[in-house]
Amino acid sequence: MLPGNIPQTAAAFGFVLALSGVGVLSHLRTDHSFAAADLRSGAWQAGYEDAFEAANPLEGFAITALGTLRYALFRQGSDGVLVGHAGWLFTAEEFETAPGFAARIETSAEYVTQVVGDMAAQGIAVLPVLVPDKSDLYPQHLRHKRPKELLHRRDRFYGALEARGVSALDASPALLQAAQTGPVFMRTDTHWSPHGSRSVAEAAAQHALAAGLFAPGTTEVETTSLGAQPFVGDLIRFVPTGALRPVFGPPPETLVQYVTTVESSLGLFDAADVPVVLVGTSFSARSEFHFEGFLKQALRSDVINYAREGTGPFAPMEQFLASDTLKNSPPQLVIWEIPLRYVSKDLLP
Repeated sequence: MLPGNIPQTAAAFGFVLALSGVGVLSHLRTDHSFAAADLRSGAWQAGYEDAFEAANPLEGFAITALGTLRYALFRQGSDGVLVGHAGWLFTAEEFETAPGFAARIETSAEYVTQVVGDMAAQGIAVLPVLVPDKSDLYPQHLRHKRPKELLHRRDRFYGALEARGVSALDASPALLQAAQTGPVFMRTDTHWSPHGSRSVAEAAAQHALAAGLFAPGTTEVETTSLGAQPFVGDLIRFVPTGALRPVFGPPPETLVQYVTTVESSLGLFDAADVPVVLVGTSFSARSEFHFEGFLKQALRSDVINYAREGTGPFAPMEQFLASDTLKNSPPQLVIWEIPLRYVSKDLLP
């Protein structure tokens, strides 16, 4: 039996029939004149495609309708996403197992070990925070089995760090506990939810304080909820249902937004040495997930954010290592957020 309920299936087939009719009409309105040389060179095909698109009054709608058909009937999106149950979407990046998978994990562990050691020599503590895959925490929503290599990626990388004497925080326990009271990842997005982000920030602060990596701060920090706002995840672009989304899905979701303020007792011309630096990926860089703010609250300290989007966790660390901040105002503690899907890839983009 095809997925989806009967009304959705019937509507999807209706779209296909309607689009077929539009396609036939567009074909009849297209200029079919061509020369033999055009046919042999292939120029006629390109010209015909351009003329067909110009004659098609519903080209944009056709793309939306075909995307809706794939999602409604077959629960598929375009390359880059895996469609799960109940409107859950997963980035295809989490499922990549390129040749050299195990060797890349060792290379990543060696790089982290080198950075931690170099920082320790300067009197700076580094806490790597390992962020598990969304599919690792929510396997019940998957329609596909995860490759066997991925089932052990987290333990393999954590073990590789431990064998090298690096103390890291596996964020999985904190996220699993928080998942009992709410989603810790956004349903239509690659990233954690603010609820999950807060749980990891608090776990990182507890780990840093218990290990003596950071002295408890005394800064006045206040985090305030701004209420739930509509949220469109980054994976929605791979499921182009467009204006038909309210009918066919994926269902809409909301995100609770927060703002964090840090009180400063400095005068107008005083310099501030911020004791904590955050390095990482879009998990930390994107403000709507508020990891930076939750860290400030949990550590009761200001935080300088060196996280960057679209470059993985290692390139931002290279930027921080070359920064004036490290040279002129070295922090006491660096929180290094590392999504585990990156540790089996090439080290730097």
